[in-house]
Amino acid sequence: MSESNLKEKVPDTQLSQERVNEDVEKHHISYETEGAGNGEGKLKRQLKARHLGFIAIGGVIGTGLFLGTAGALKKGGPIGLLLGYSIMGTICLSVAVSLGEMVAYLPIAGGHISLAARFVNPAFSFTMGWNYYYNWVIILPAELSAAAVLINYWNKTVNNAAWITMCLVVAVAINVLGAGAYGEAEFIFASIKVLTIVSI
Repeated sequence: MSESNLKEKVPDTQLSQERVNEDVEKHHISYETEGAGNGEGKLKRQLKARHLGFIAIGGVIGTGLFLGTAGALKKGGPIGLLLGYSIMGTICLSVAVSLGEMVAYLPIAGGHISLAARFVNPAFSFTMGWNYYYNWVIILPAELSAAAVLINYWNKTVNNAAWITMCLVVAVAINVLGAGAYGEAEFIFASIKVLTIVSI
């Protein structure tokens, strides 16, 4: 590469770095307390370290562990179960680390949907938003049914619709009350999960 070409490349690199810095400043959101400024676009930290720790622990102990482990162990054996868990765990860890890197680089209000618009394309973000909606429209009834099946193991006299309704009311209440209530609820539920696993 000639010296003139090298000189031409240096301003482009500096300009590129300046654009990145401007972009970061434009989209950066500070973690300030409530009431700072007009409050628009500010994030407030409501989850404590204990919440995050138990969200991580409780997230890996799902209803599938209680309902599906026996069937998977019977069909695939211990090696199949370990391989399946390892493969899916690696995929989930990769996604979590990638999201963590993006959020650490450029904190944006709106979660992974906003990150998709920022890093890929607004059309991709739109598609992800609808996929996320469909995901929870499908998963929520399945989780409620699984909860009713688990409760039904101990109490067969009450109709499953009653258990599903009670669990749905609790889920809606937790979502309406915000991140702090979610953190406390997840802390309690994850504690119950851990105690159940340890006692079994």
